[in-house]
Amino acid sequence: MARRPEPKHKTPAEVLADLQAGYQEASFMGPAEAQRYLTKVLTAQHSLPNAVKFFAYDMLAEASYENGDTTACLEAVEGAQKYLPAAQEDAARAFADYLPQARFYERGISALSDTDEIAQAMALCDKAIAMGLGRAYEAKRHSLERRL
Repeated sequence: MARRPEPKHKTPAEVLADLQAGYQEASFMGPAEAQRYLTKVLTAQHSLPNAVKFFAYDMLAEASYENGDTTACLEAVEGAQKYLPAAQEDAARAFADYLPQARFYERGISALSDTDEIAQAMALCDKAIAMGLGRAYEAKRHSLERRL
């Protein structure tokens, strides 16, 4: 009996590159298509590395927010926070490169403040500040404090 060839397994870096390329392609067709693509990736690919899930949820938060889907945006923010430690540990270099463009904190804060969940929005600001994301989040926090 002939041996079956071993399946090729992609590294997390290769999976991330594929995810980013697919997201970019879907984004050209609008935020609804980008949201649909990322939702499909997260639900259909059971072997998606946890570190890559962080990046997928971050992109999903952005696409959902742009699509006006606050509920999906906030769920994606929760997902990004859940997989953040995996990205920091398992994809440290990619995470460090990506962090300045990460959108889940910003989109989560906007979605929460739009729904008058000011305390939760401030908590996200605190997390972003703790991550070292800078003065923009300090300014957002001060702005939110004035709304209380």
